[in-house]
Amino acid sequence: MNIDNLDLAGAISTTHNGQSFQPWNMSLFDQLTSLQGRINRLRFLMLNILSIVLVIVYAFIFGLILGIIIFGLGLPEILFDIMAGIVLLPVMYVTYAISVKRLHDMNWGDGWITYLQVITFNFALWGFFPEDSSIGYWLYLGTSILAIPLIVVLYFAPGEKGTNRFGPNPLGP
Repeated sequence: MNIDNLDLAGAISTTHNGQSFQPWNMSLFDQLTSLQGRINRLRFLMLNILSIVLVIVYAFIFGLILGIIIFGLGLPEILFDIMAGIVLLPVMYVTYAISVKRLHDMNWGDGWITYLQVITFNFALWGFFPEDSSIGYWLYLGTSILAIPLIVVLYFAPGEKGTNRFGPNPLGP
């Protein structure tokens, strides 16, 4: 079977016990950016590892460019913090999209997705505060504590077996 979507969780067949089902098929780009579909725990872990590597490269490149522009021109340091917050918004979106698909896998929507949106918004807001800001510190600390239950659920709660309202099971039938 030819699978071109970095299927890390197992091969998917089109029949199971003589019954056909809709196979899971999502490109890597869709796995990182789409708000539709489902991903399982292993794929969630692997996509998070991949996104951390990409973030390190992305942040280094844009941090270097921003640093040269802002400090080279003698602009205030607060502009670097604000621009860094803007540059990191796509990173926040990718993390949000991966987490939404993981919640979809468990067939948990609505309240949990709202909870995820609040946490993502608070982390994005934290990115706009200067490093030595007490407001930024308390925002980061409070949001980190609020995120603990969500992190535990995303990494350890099993997905719903079979097809649910968000799509086919990424592991097959």
